[in-house]
Amino acid sequence: MAVESVLTFAAEGILTKLTDLAAHEISLAWGFKAELKRLRKTLSTIEGYLADVAQGPQGRSKSVEDWVTNLKRLAQDADDVLDEFNYELLRRKVEIRNHMKKKVLNFFSLSNPVAFRLKIAHKIQKINASLVDLKSEAPVIGLEVVSNIVTTLTNSNINQENIAVMAIVGMAGLGKTTLAKSVYNDNSIKGYFDPKVWVCVSDPFDVKLILISMLESLNPSKANVRENQDALLKHLQEELKGKKYLLVLDDVWNDDSTQWNDLMDRLLKLDSARGSTIIVTTRSANVASISEKKLPRQDLELLSPDECWSILKRAACSDGSSDIPHDLERIGREIAKNCEGLPLMAKIVG
Repeated sequence: MAVESVLTFAAEGILTKLTDLAAHEISLAWGFKAELKRLRKTLSTIEGYLADVAQGPQGRSKSVEDWVTNLKRLAQDADDVLDEFNYELLRRKVEIRNHMKKKVLNFFSLSNPVAFRLKIAHKIQKINASLVDLKSEAPVIGLEVVSNIVTTLTNSNINQENIAVMAIVGMAGLGKTTLAKSVYNDNSIKGYFDPKVWVCVSDPFDVKLILISMLESLNPSKANVRENQDALLKHLQEELKGKKYLLVLDDVWNDDSTQWNDLMDRLLKLDSARGSTIIVTTRSANVASISEKKLPRQDLELLSPDECWSILKRAACSDGSSDIPHDLERIGREIAKNCEGLPLMAKIVG
C-alpha cells in the first residue's frame, strides 16, 4: 500500500478519535477544547492535501518526499497523544466504577494532575504548531496548485480543442519547472494523456530543434537532425496520430508570435486526438499572452516572509521540531526576509 494511502487512513483514524473526544463531555474539563478543535481543523485540511500527492514515488520531488515523511511522523505523534489521553479517560472511568474515590471527583490524574495536564497540553500545542508549518508548506511545494492544474487539464471540456495551451508564469526561483514536473508525473495525468513529452526550450526558440527533441523523447531512432521539418513532422505524425498527448515546453523565452504560430501550425498537422495539451513555463507575461490558448494562466507569486521562514525552519530542524530559541528564530526570520519571497532561495539558504 502506498505511503499516502497509509497516511490517509491514519489521518481518518485520528480525526475519528478527535470527534469522539469532542463529543465526550469529560474532555472539556481538561481545558483542551480549543487545542483539540485546532488540531482537528488542521488535520482535515492536510488530509485533503494527501489526496494530491502522487500515489507512487516515481517523479515525486524531494520536497514532497520530505513533507510526506514529516507528516507521517506528526500523524503518529498525534495518534500517540490521543491514545494517551483516551487511556487516562478510561482509567478514570474504571476508578469511578470501582468506587476507588471517596471524595468529590475531579477530572485530573491522582498521581500528579497538574503535571499530566501540562504534559498533554504541551504535546498537543507542539503538534499543532508543526502541523501549521506543514500546512503552510503545502502551497510552497505545489500540492494545492498541482491539484488545481490537474483538475483543469483533465476537464472533459478540453477535449473539444485540437490543442489547448496553458502558461505557467513566474520569475526565476519561484518553482515553475518543479510545478510542471509535479503535474507531468501526477497519476491522473499519466492515465489521461498518452504519450507525454518534455522539451527544454530556453533561447533561441528553434522550431526544428523542438520537433527533434519531441522525436528524441518518442522514438530516438527517428530524430535525425539532417532531415527537414516536413520529414520530421511525418515521423511525429506516425507517433502521435490519433493520440492525446501532453507536451511541456519548459523555459520559453520567445515573444515572437510568428515563430510561435509556426510551431502551432506544424503541431496541428499531426492529426493528434482532441484534448492534446501544451504546458509552457516562462518568466514573461508577454510570452504567456502569445502562447496560451483556452486554458487559464497559472501565475506563481512570491512567498510571504512567514512562508519563507517555514521553509528555513523545516530545513534547520531535521526532526521537524517547532521549539526554536527566540534569538535564533529572530535571526531566522531576518534571513527569511532577505529571501525576497523566493522559495528556491529559501531552500538553498536552508
